[in-house]
Amino acid sequence: MKTITGNLVDIFQQKIYPADITIDEGRIVAIQPAGNPGEGLPFILPGFVDAHVHIESSMLIPSEFARLAVVHGTVATVSDPHEIANVCGSKGVEFMIDNGETVPFKFNFGAPSCVPATVFETAGAALDSKAVESLLQREDVLYL
Repeated sequence: MKTITGNLVDIFQQKIYPADITIDEGRIVAIQPAGNPGEGLPFILPGFVDAHVHIESSMLIPSEFARLAVVHGTVATVSDPHEIANVCGSKGVEFMIDNGETVPFKFNFGAPSCVPATVFETAGAALDSKAVESLLQREDVLYL
């Protein structure tokens, strides 16, 4: 358990105040007015999670996507790397994951379930069940 002190941006009450925020196992368990706020405290505010995005459709690598998204309040994504898998296969998915790990932004990558999406598509790559299973063995691939 740890406590951080900062200027809490309370979006419900529309005010900012010094607060002690207690975190246990990655979850906020208590918010209290700061006992000794001090000067120059960081601002602590909620962030958005984009619940479904294809990063590669932005024509940006994950690290650059993160740099631009965070200034608009997005701090995490649930990222489906289906498009890069269509072109580059497992290697493309692995590139996206590895590049995303270079920045302090939370990418939640999954394994594409069907590449190409239909038999009517012409794709640069295909993922069979063994390739999908291999991706799912990675700790940083969180869903199918």
